[in-house]
Amino acid sequence: MSTERSEHHRTEHLRPERQRPERQRQDRHIRRSGSGISWFALILGIGIGIAAGLIYTWEIDPVIDPQVAPHQLGAEGREDYVVAVALSYAHNRDLNLAFDRLRALRPDQNVWQMVADMACNRENTGKMVTNADIRVLRAMVDLYYPQGARNCADDWGTPPAPLIVIPTQTPANTPTPSLTPPSTKTPTPPIPTNTPIQSTQATATPRAGGYTLSRLQSFCNPDASGVVEVRVYDTRGQGVAGVKVQAVWRGNLSDTFYTGLKPEREAGYADFAMTSGVSYTILIPNLVSDPPVVDAVVCDTTDDGEVILMSYWVNFEQRLN
Repeated sequence: MSTERSEHHRTEHLRPERQRPERQRQDRHIRRSGSGISWFALILGIGIGIAAGLIYTWEIDPVIDPQVAPHQLGAEGREDYVVAVALSYAHNRDLNLAFDRLRALRPDQNVWQMVADMACNRENTGKMVTNADIRVLRAMVDLYYPQGARNCADDWGTPPAPLIVIPTQTPANTPTPSLTPPSTKTPTPPIPTNTPIQSTQATATPRAGGYTLSRLQSFCNPDASGVVEVRVYDTRGQGVAGVKVQAVWRGNLSDTFYTGLKPEREAGYADFAMTSGVSYTILIPNLVSDPPVVDAVVCDTTDDGEVILMSYWVNFEQRLN
């Protein structure tokens, strides 16, 4: 009996020791479960904080370095820089200053060809929407073209066409060109004021030659918004019907119309409606002077807020050989 009690006593004494590892495992499992939830929340909070900081730094309040050199600019910044240089040159005509500024942007390149390439890219990518865009492209062409650079935007340069072309003197015993018609809204054909000088000597009969621009004048009229009124006269000041007239824009786009289709206006009359923001070159066959360029810019607005575009009178006169 005493032996059985001893064994029973040892068994009861050891039973708690056997149960202790199981309780420890349960406690460790509880601690691990609680610490897992805390780490997840911590990592999630750090991720949200980093994302918020990046959004604020990059989008809301980015850091701008005011000491960026021209050659450190990105592609868009370089183009804006070149546009600013071209517009500045159009204002001050200081070629040396423009060259120094462009060389700071690309010291290892032909700066004039760089401007030409950027001008061509602006035309090809459709950056020709407003009249301001046209002025920018013209300023760029006027900067690089005289320096020998060439590209696809060359046709956008401003031609040195005068407002009024004075015909050259004619030989004796030949009729002199008629005077330019007065600046009125409804110009009338010029009337020859001089008659041929009579001579007893035999003289060669003068022959008609090419056409010159005799009038280029703008006007603003709400009843004729954005209209180019073309008139073609012969050497006697009479209107010439059937003359082919072309309006060319953006280098390769054109529209063709003919004089004489509105005889109630004049025999040599033709007109063309422009689109806002576009620059047009007006051409006729046998034109020996520089072709005129007209811009469809806004000149006024009506009481209803309707935009009125600038219109133009364009007269061509045939000269004698």
